[in-house]
Amino acid sequence: MQTILGRLDGFLYPFYCQFATPNPVQPLPPPRDPLCGLPLELWLEIFQLATYSSRSTSIKPTDPFATHRALTRNIINTMNTPALALQTKLALVAVCKAWRSLGTPILYCHIVVRSPMRAALILRTLEDTKRDPLSGPNPASNPSLGHGRWTRHIEIFTHSRGCTSAKYLQTVFSILQHCPYLRILSGTWNHTLPPTFLDAVSTLYGPSLEGLYWNETTDKLGRQQYRFTASATLEFLASFKSLLVLDLRHFKLKNEPDINEASMRPILPSVQHLIISTNPWSVATAACLILPGLRALTVITGSRLPELTREDRLHRLVKLHGSSLSTVDILSPTPDESARMAKRLQPSLFLQPSACPNLTAISFPACSIPFSEGGHPSLRRIGLHGAKSESLYPDRAGDAKDHLKAILSSGCYPSLELVQTVGFYVETESDVLIKDIFIWWTEQFAKEGVDLLDGEGVLWEYEELDPSAADVGKLEEDSKERECTSLNSLQNNGAPAFLIEGNRREVVKKQKIEDVSS
Repeated sequence: MQTILGRLDGFLYPFYCQFATPNPVQPLPPPRDPLCGLPLELWLEIFQLATYSSRSTSIKPTDPFATHRALTRNIINTMNTPALALQTKLALVAVCKAWRSLGTPILYCHIVVRSPMRAALILRTLEDTKRDPLSGPNPASNPSLGHGRWTRHIEIFTHSRGCTSAKYLQTVFSILQHCPYLRILSGTWNHTLPPTFLDAVSTLYGPSLEGLYWNETTDKLGRQQYRFTASATLEFLASFKSLLVLDLRHFKLKNEPDINEASMRPILPSVQHLIISTNPWSVATAACLILPGLRALTVITGSRLPELTREDRLHRLVKLHGSSLSTVDILSPTPDESARMAKRLQPSLFLQPSACPNLTAISFPACSIPFSEGGHPSLRRIGLHGAKSESLYPDRAGDAKDHLKAILSSGCYPSLELVQTVGFYVETESDVLIKDIFIWWTEQFAKEGVDLLDGEGVLWEYEELDPSAADVGKLEEDSKERECTSLNSLQNNGAPAFLIEGNRREVVKKQKIEDVSS
C-alpha cells in the first residue's frame, strides 16, 4: 500500500525531489552579535573619534598650545574632511539596528544646508522623525522629539541656484525650528537678508545660542565689490546673550554707529573667545561691543581687501578689550596670501603691559618682525606659527631664529615658562641635522629656565649614559665609536661649526609633555 501511495505521489508531483526537506537537517547557527561583545559606550567613543572633525563640533581655531592627548584628535582631523566624515556616518547607521541607534545622533549632530533641494530633504526627514511614534509617547506635545533634538551645529550656504528666494529662507527657518538644542549657527550669505528673517532667528536662538559665525562679505570681496550693504545690525548681535564664541572674520554692520558713546555699544556678557580678521569691518564691529567676559582673541591676517585696517583702530580695539585678555593667537596667512600682510599686525601691540596686563599666552607668525623692546611680567607661553627647519639654523638667516634670539636676549619675560614651535614637528622633518639644531636651541632656553617644545609638545634632549649600568671599559669604547660616527656624519652633512665642536652627545631622547597648559 505504501509503495502504491509513493508511486501515486510521484505521478501527481513529477518535479518533486525526494531529497528535499522542509527544514535543514542541521539548524543554522545563531547570528553573531555585530557589536562583538563590546560595551555600547566603547563603540560610541570609537564612532565619535572615527567621524571627528573640528569644524563639526566647534568654530574655534585649534589651541596652539594643545596637550599631547588633544593632538590625537588633531591628527585625525587632518585626515578627516567633512565629506569623508559624513560618508563614515552614513556607513555606520546602515550596519545594524544597534549601530544605527548609536550613529544617528552623530549623523544629525552637524547639518550642512547647501541648496534648496537639500534643505527640503532635511526638513522632510526632521518632520517624519518627529511624527514617528517610535520617537516618543506623544510627539505632538513635545516639540523637541525627532532627529532634530541631536543637532548642535548648522551650517547654511547660499551658493546654489534658488537660494535667493524667500521659499529657501522659509525652509531654512523651518529646519531651525526643528532643532531646539542648537548651539552653533554658521551662515554664509551671498545676498541681502530681509529684516524679518534676522528677527526670527534672533528670537528663536537668542537665549540659547553659544557660537555664531555670520558671513556676508566673502562673495562681494571675491567679485571686488567693496561697497555694499549688509543685513546684520548691532541689535542682531546683542540679541544673543549666551554667546561663548563670536566669529567676526567676515562680519559687516549694516550701519556703523558712533562708538564714542558708551550707551550705543551693546553688551555681550558671556563671550569668552572672539575671532576677528584684519578686515576693517571686522575690527570696527569688535570695537562696537562691550565684552566683559572676553579671555581669548584670535586674529586672522591676510585677506583680500582694498585697504588694511589702520593702526589707530587696532590700538582702540586693544584699549577696549586688552584688560581682560589672557590669550592672543595671531594666525599665519594662508599659502595663497602674501606674507607681507602678516607683518602689518605686530605682536608688540599686545605685549605692552599697559595694553594687556593679564596676558599669559601669545602666538604669532614667524614672518612677523621680532620684538626687541619692552617686555611683559605675566607672559608664560609664546608660540611661533610657520617655523621651518632652514629658518632654525643659528648661523643662517631665518625668521624663527631671529625670534628665538630676541626672546633669549631680551630678558624681559620673568614669568616665561614655555616656547613652542606651533605646527613644526621635529620627528617628521627630513633634515638629518634638525634634531641636533633643535636640541641646541633647547639647551640655550634651558639655561634661562624655559622649555622649548616642538609642535607635538615634545621636549627634545640628549640622554646621558650611566657608567654604572654596564662595563666601564666597554661603555667608553662604544661611546668613542658613536662619537666618531656622529662627528663624521655631521661633517659630511655640512653641519655648523658650533655643533661639531660641542658634539658630546650619546643618545637622542624625546620626552613627551602631557600637559603644557597647566
